[in-house]
Amino acid sequence: LQGCANIKHASKSSPSLSSFLGFSELPDWYITSRYSYPDSLWLTNDFGQELHYRDTGEGPVVLMLHGEMTSLHMWDAWIETLRADFRVIALDLPGSGLTGPTHCVNDITATCPDNLSFDYLEHTLTYFIEDLNLRNISIVGSGIGGYLAARYALNNPDQVDKLIMLTPSGLQQAKPDDSGYLTSGRFLSRYFQPAPTITAILRNFYANPEAHLGAIKRNSDLAQSQGAHTSNTVQLTMVTELMEFGSTSDFSELETDTLVLWGEQDKWGDPEHAKQWQELVSDSVLVTYPALGRLLNEEQPEITVADAVAFLQEEPLPSIEGLGTEGTFTLEDAATQFDKAALFGDAPDLENTEESTGESTEAGTENSNEEDPEQESETDAEDPASEVVEPESEDTEVEMLDEP
Repeated sequence: LQGCANIKHASKSSPSLSSFLGFSELPDWYITSRYSYPDSLWLTNDFGQELHYRDTGEGPVVLMLHGEMTSLHMWDAWIETLRADFRVIALDLPGSGLTGPTHCVNDITATCPDNLSFDYLEHTLTYFIEDLNLRNISIVGSGIGGYLAARYALNNPDQVDKLIMLTPSGLQQAKPDDSGYLTSGRFLSRYFQPAPTITAILRNFYANPEAHLGAIKRNSDLAQSQGAHTSNTVQLTMVTELMEFGSTSDFSELETDTLVLWGEQDKWGDPEHAKQWQELVSDSVLVTYPALGRLLNEEQPEITVADAVAFLQEEPLPSIEGLGTEGTFTLEDAATQFDKAALFGDAPDLENTEESTGESTEAGTENSNEEDPEQESETDAEDPASEVVEPESEDTEVEMLDEP
């Protein structure tokens, strides 16, 4: 059934039969015209590659790095919120999005997708930050973007103010099953990448993929752009090798204030890594979302970005780990967790209170029926008309009038 769903959605996202079957790639004009922004910017790196990015808003700088098989488009909802208080810069990493495949070192006019590596990505990131003259920045990263952000903060502690990682890569885990074809059959997958294969991977990024078909189509289109087939294979091989062997970096030496966000329904990464990252990084805060997956910033942007903004502004986070439904904190959920007796004292015994109240009411009624001679004499003195008339005898007849 899952395979049928992948074929169904892949057929809808592929504009041609050949791209659906994985034999062809989508032309640059189609990808650029469909997925560029009115404020899209381009910067040429030292390898001659045109880097696609967005730069919007004013204030402290927040640099955003997407994860594997995605693009800067994944940050759209977050950017709309963050730009009100921050200068937000989102980058399409080499091998992804509108930036496209890496260029050759010896001939910068040619593309060489095989040049993609973590060293290439880190080099590009470092020079991108320098070219824009960015200082004292906060970095937000998802997946391998979170890993790159952590590596940059580790190597440049004086440059990074705060670090936010969403389901970051970098720790050892089992490889996802759906990655097998694009990594084990590397030579074949360079030329033949059926759309359902890509769709199957992308669906694993969401707890409820049916609610994010538009995002899946977008990522599927970008994964079929010119040169993307080889880039996909190289990129996923890098990611799965990182999963298999783990990073050699010692992230316990991170000095940056860090926020880790993780969706407990992450089917691509390992949710157990959330606690491990918290234990690794001494100055870290962890928030997990029970109902969300890997791309939690797309699944519930309002809730997750609120936590990010609060962290960046050094305010209490709206979400509280372990409380709330759908990964959020609510007053109703919190009310069941508080020690009410400690806060407000022991609750009254309503049953005994009702009994005592009933007895008091009965006693009060009886007392009210007893005549107070003094009160009666006072009343009689004040009101002569209140004279009590005793019947003349037991045989006194009372004439009843018929109702009209």
